[in-house]
Amino acid sequence: MGSRLILVGAGGFGRELINWAEDAAAQGGQAFAGYLDMHADVLAGSAYALPWLGTPDAYVPQTGDAFVIAIGDPAGKRAVVEQLRARGARFARLVHPSAVVARTAVLGEGVVLCPHSMVSADARVGDFVAVNTLSSVGHDAVVGAYTTLSGHVDLTGHVQVGEGCFFGSGARVLPKVRVGARARIGAGATIMRNVAEDATMFTMPAKKL
Repeated sequence: MGSRLILVGAGGFGRELINWAEDAAAQGGQAFAGYLDMHADVLAGSAYALPWLGTPDAYVPQTGDAFVIAIGDPAGKRAVVEQLRARGARFARLVHPSAVVARTAVLGEGVVLCPHSMVSADARVGDFVAVNTLSSVGHDAVVGAYTTLSGHVDLTGHVQVGEGCFFGSGARVLPKVRVGARARIGAGATIMRNVAEDATMFTMPAKKL
């Protein structure tokens, strides 16, 4: 049996990844052959004609299957990976053709790099990290497994991020700052000092003048 790429999670992020995989396929990569989701009809009535293959908690991986995780929540992402891995699953990276990856950067298993994302010199991106559109990982930075960077996130040089963190759109972390495991950084926040594990950091929303 030949290999096939399977999407896990067909919500908003999943539909984005369908498009990015098609872009990659146009340059010799691989498009998705089907998807797993807790809801069989999640793509019903949409422009995406992928077949539903089952639920992540019940699907038994077949020879040649390779999975890409389209789950933004780090804890949920880890749980699904562990479910599938316990049944022998293997995982693929999805790197959009427009992403820029330095030759000295290191990408872990199951990493997703969306359009115009960047991983710079000597950076290390852990397993199942998602780097969304126009986000960047600076030189010598380390990003822990299962972390999610939303769009327009800027991790600057030598930043250290623990496992399972979430960064909202437009968040920025200044050089050499450490962000502890499972921290949540709100949209638009600028992080200038070290962040403790499990902390939530945010900025105030805009106010009407």
